[in-house]
Amino acid sequence: MTAENPPPQLSEIVRGPALAPFAETSIGAMIAERAKRLGNKEALRFRAPTTGKWQSLSYAQVNERRRTIAAGLLAQNLRKGDRVFLLSPNSAEMLLVELAILSIGAVSTPVYPEYPLEILRHCLRDSGARFAVAGSAAEQKKLAEISAGALERIVVLDSQPHSGDSRVISLTALERPFTTGERPFVTAENLIARSDPLPLEAREQALEDVDAICADLRLEARAFLLYTSGTTGRPKGVPLTHRNVLSQQAAIAQRWTLSPDDVFLAYLPWHHCFGALFERMMALWHGALLVLDDSRGRDLDKLLANFAEVQPTLYMSVPRVYLGLVARAEADPKARAILLHPKLRFVFTAAAPLPEGCYRFFETSNVPVHEGWGLTETSPDATLTGPGERKAGATGWPLPGTELLLEPVDEGNQEAGFGEILVRGPQVMSGYHGDVEATRRVLRADGFLRTGDLGVWTAHGLKIGGRVDGVFKLQNGEKVSSGEVEARLLAASTLLEQAMVLGPGQPFATALLWLNHAAALAFAEELGLLEKAAPGSQPTRLSLAELSALPEIRRALAEALQASNLLAAIPYERARRAALIHEPLSIDRGELTPTMKLVRSTVTERHAPLVDALRSESSHAQILELHRKGDAFQNA
Repeated sequence: MTAENPPPQLSEIVRGPALAPFAETSIGAMIAERAKRLGNKEALRFRAPTTGKWQSLSYAQVNERRRTIAAGLLAQNLRKGDRVFLLSPNSAEMLLVELAILSIGAVSTPVYPEYPLEILRHCLRDSGARFAVAGSAAEQKKLAEISAGALERIVVLDSQPHSGDSRVISLTALERPFTTGERPFVTAENLIARSDPLPLEAREQALEDVDAICADLRLEARAFLLYTSGTTGRPKGVPLTHRNVLSQQAAIAQRWTLSPDDVFLAYLPWHHCFGALFERMMALWHGALLVLDDSRGRDLDKLLANFAEVQPTLYMSVPRVYLGLVARAEADPKARAILLHPKLRFVFTAAAPLPEGCYRFFETSNVPVHEGWGLTETSPDATLTGPGERKAGATGWPLPGTELLLEPVDEGNQEAGFGEILVRGPQVMSGYHGDVEATRRVLRADGFLRTGDLGVWTAHGLKIGGRVDGVFKLQNGEKVSSGEVEARLLAASTLLEQAMVLGPGQPFATALLWLNHAAALAFAEELGLLEKAAPGSQPTRLSLAELSALPEIRRALAEALQASNLLAAIPYERARRAALIHEPLSIDRGELTPTMKLVRSTVTERHAPLVDALRSESSHAQILELHRKGDAFQNA
């Protein structure tokens, strides 16, 4: 399909090209093949925790560690189908252990380690896991608090577990009996808790057992149990098979051209499908280099330093991080040169549309911006832009082997061309873990998955319009899509990082807004609003509250948002009032999911007085008036 064709209609099934056959039968078998073909080519690069220096593993070394760790897990009585509950930040050890788990038919169940204990407890209980992996003693402590004796064995990755728990074994102790000679890499952390290797014959037999189990695995075997972000309730478990994961990579390989020469700089968390299944598996599928970014997408200075050292050929992130990078690049020529280095072939954004300003920054710098769309339930990708298909806000066409249709939701959305997105293809889950009723609600008899997302077809592919449950009625009965209004507000100014539109039962739409700290600081500095720092001292760094109170920033935002409102042809789709929030959103307070999605109920409750002031048209120092009597907004 090309951009020249007219957009498809509601209820029309839109098909991607046929998915070409692929040889891989399991994720472990894929790693074994890449090791055989690529050998000593660098596969994984990461910083040593103690020295901060880069270390690396080749594909051959990754494969050998996969096998020895898998042998250790078999020795601990882990069996096919068992779920393994992982609490760990991204690390080389986490990748190796997950590959080992998958190689013997067990199911990797990674969960965000910074979730509140009650959510962790729910996920552990729901998963039914008997085995767990902790990144460090800190995660080991959390597992002890939530497990209530349910866990039989806990593996601690940094090999420094708390003593006194008979269930705990260090990764070093787990793996050591099955290694030969020197370890592929050794750090101070994994020199403790050593044990003697088994006799050669026993070691070889153990590794042969791993290879036999891996060779016997088929695509239908369960590989991952991933938990949804929980924006509308408790996280639900999504079982995904080796076929779900590998068919996705085979399809992407038909859409994009990648090779072993590519370099990924990766921080996206592996408890979530975007980082774990899309980015990480893409690097391994193509035999590319996966570099672990220890900035974790939170430290902009460290991220730019890593960007300068690694020079990734492609970069994957979410709009929040891109906003920070672009703001820094526009204010600092050195940062701009680092970000737009000559080896960078393209960037990719998901989770939300990239704001128009960021999109233009990259595209005018000859760095293509690709977008895609999907869910945990679709492993995760269903649409992807390809060569010549890019346009800001469009997420492209169905992947090879994938079918989409937009089902009318109601008359109001149908008139606007929006419908609920339904997906059918080899990447779609078979149903929620242990939840027959939830499965029945989303999976149709014909195999189509109801995603709950609204979409509309454009000449450039699918455009996302928010959630079905994000469509609300104003007091006058008119329907408004919160996602559509939020996207328009965020596109109005790079000063904004997040927006949440309110409106059910209100006389008009309102919004809560959060400044992008880096962009607002750069704007204030450009206008000369910051005191110049003395030589050798740090520059002034205003808080979000201080920046939000600057008249120049308030005026710039109000004017940008008023202009943006004019783009909405229907008056009731315009946000009439908006409030600037003085504190950043927090995962710890439950305002954000780990994938940086807003938890609307929590945010609304936390800022209830401000929400009431917006709705009642009361005056408030944090509120911007976007509706001005006597101008183009009046009775438009």
